[in-house]
Amino acid sequence: MPLEPFRYIRQSVMSMLCLICIIGAVVLISRKKGSRADALFAFLMFMIALTNMISLIRGFTTGYAGVVGFTFMSFPMLVYGSVYAFFFLLYPIEAFRPGWLSLKRAFLLFLPTLVILGVYLLATRIFGVTVPVMDDWNDLTREFWNITVWLRLFVLFYPLFGLIIMLRYRKNYRAWSENNYASLEHINVQWLVDYIFANFMITFSCLVIVFSNNPRTVLVHNIIFLLFFIYGFYRVYFQENPYPEGYFKASMNEEKAEIWENIGQDKVSHSGDCENEMETETELTLTPLDEPVKTSLFTIKLPEYKMKLEQWMESEKPYLRKDFKLTDAMEILPLNRSYLSRLFNEGYGESFYHFVMRYRIEESKQLLLSRPDLSITAIAAMTGFSSPPVFCRAFTQEMKCSPMHWRERELTSLL
Repeated sequence: MPLEPFRYIRQSVMSMLCLICIIGAVVLISRKKGSRADALFAFLMFMIALTNMISLIRGFTTGYAGVVGFTFMSFPMLVYGSVYAFFFLLYPIEAFRPGWLSLKRAFLLFLPTLVILGVYLLATRIFGVTVPVMDDWNDLTREFWNITVWLRLFVLFYPLFGLIIMLRYRKNYRAWSENNYASLEHINVQWLVDYIFANFMITFSCLVIVFSNNPRTVLVHNIIFLLFFIYGFYRVYFQENPYPEGYFKASMNEEKAEIWENIGQDKVSHSGDCENEMETETELTLTPLDEPVKTSLFTIKLPEYKMKLEQWMESEKPYLRKDFKLTDAMEILPLNRSYLSRLFNEGYGESFYHFVMRYRIEESKQLLLSRPDLSITAIAAMTGFSSPPVFCRAFTQEMKCSPMHWRERELTSLL
């Protein structure tokens, strides 16, 4: 393709990309029910719009539409790509595990790029290491043992590092969801899988640009970006958030997780006189921030917590609410989200999701027998299931037959 038509087409694609990203970012930020993951995707769209706008302005003023030079193994281009790989990484982490991402953790994720950039500047500015000019693979092979070449290759691996993190979170996503959600109906893994695949395609197109030394490959890269953000905005905008924003903000930092109960008010029934008892209480009260002590206290009080939880489940029946969630148990237990999750995994050997599902299915079995006049739809609504299909799937998985078949069989056996 001649250079002039290439420039015209690329500027048109970049203009459309700017427009879509600006509108999309404004819409996602302005809507009331947006989650923090939505805000991160809006931030990503805004940054893409900003850099493409800068590139367009440079193209109209200087004739070169780009924030950095697209040359073979250009270090500024690699750092530029690494920054965007970091931006792309934030959304799936927040979507896979809401509330986990903090400023400290975000900084640690970006730290490898900062370290490499610091070493590169130290080598070139302080120690005067020569930066070789490379135009093709032959130059790369010839200058392979230059430290700046190795640093460029390390930067090049950062987007792959981001893909590995995404895949790791995807692998554990269902187990994590079962530990935090009472219903998995709105847990849409497919969009996140599509996001990872699109990120792989973007990373691959970046590698082509880095090693091809052909500016025309940037057009394909821009088209991939355009298609991704059209599809991505659609999926993020219509993605349902199962629970209100802020649900996972409470007690998400496992390093600072505490048992909130005032241990000093409890009676410690150890053998000994009152003085020893007071010493024990003082010791427990003064050391709740010590992780080993917290763990041992949690283990000691686990049977008590289980008894309180089971009494609450039987008397109040909170599982009948469709929006029942893990942190609702904070009403009766002095535990944060981290310890509540441990309560189900260690105390019952199952996730919160399966624990709630057992209660809902037992309740539905009672209604199926005692109220034969009720339809499956009505029973599903009365027992906390989000929809009849969800109820039928859960019941069939647990009882190995459908609710209707189970009702007919049980009623027949009672005759």
